[in-house]
Amino acid sequence: MSKLLEVARLAGVSKATVSRVINNADTVSAEARQKVMAAMQTLQLQSQELKRAPASSSMLGMILPFGKQITGQSFGIDILAGAEEKAFEHDYMILLGNSNGGRETALTTSMVQRGVEGLIVQSAQRGQLEHLQQVQAHGIPLVLVDQKIEGLAAHLVRGENFMGAAALMTHLIEQGHRRIGLVSPNKHFTYQERIKGYRYARMEHNIQLPLNFEALEEDDAPVTALLENMLTAEELPTALLVTAPGMLGKIIDVLNQFGFRIPDDISVVTFDESYTSLPEGYQDFFTSINQSGKMMGSMAVELLFRHQRDPELEPQEIVLPGKFTARKSVRSLL
Repeated sequence: MSKLLEVARLAGVSKATVSRVINNADTVSAEARQKVMAAMQTLQLQSQELKRAPASSSMLGMILPFGKQITGQSFGIDILAGAEEKAFEHDYMILLGNSNGGRETALTTSMVQRGVEGLIVQSAQRGQLEHLQQVQAHGIPLVLVDQKIEGLAAHLVRGENFMGAAALMTHLIEQGHRRIGLVSPNKHFTYQERIKGYRYARMEHNIQLPLNFEALEEDDAPVTALLENMLTAEELPTALLVTAPGMLGKIIDVLNQFGFRIPDDISVVTFDESYTSLPEGYQDFFTSINQSGKMMGSMAVELLFRHQRDPELEPQEIVLPGKFTARKSVRSLL
């Protein structure tokens, strides 16, 4: 750890503030200057010694699974934007890695070697945690975003997925729907929490449905085939909860194929529809809960700096509520 960073952590300020103090800048508050001077005295460091000390990287690492193409409607882009703005406030830069193609472990190793002072990861490697444990072993603060990894004690910033799904279900039930189908990936923490929220709401309202009302996509079970099975059964859904916005395009195609119009024949609610490209006429159409990727990125960086100031900080979990918006995709049956 650089001496500059040691002083910053002990004083509870940014490295930029320490640098301004030792260079006698007049843009530092009296309180911050006093904290820095007290920390220097505790560590027995002089201003000239800090000026000669090797500079730290002033760089944070961020690893996100963008996929093959990075678009402006990307949840990851919003996470990056929020993180970059917060990092810039503290005079830090972001080193970005796209983990698409199974590169997460290699990127993690590379960023550690390049001296990043904190790492933010939206992990796409299900069940793998050794590479992230190595980050922690190097004393580098680690924050997970969106995806929780079982068995890894790390800071986490995520959306309120369970209660979000339950809230969407409650809205449908209040509109008279009880035959509500679920369309969802069946991997990663985020979607599993949304599945749990769907099932919880059904249990709370004593709603019994056939097994085929849950179209859960697995590697060997494409969601389109599962949805077709639901739409050709004897008992048909009047509404669908779609947990992944990226599925909406496929779902619209299948519904059109079978002659289902939204919302006349079937209502649809979802999450984060603003983060996906939709066919013409479906923009600002779906009743949904939207989560702010920008806020998630900003809070992740804030957690990194909090950990820098307090290396003994226990793992924190910050849960950000989503914003519910009722639009045109739900028809009342009352």
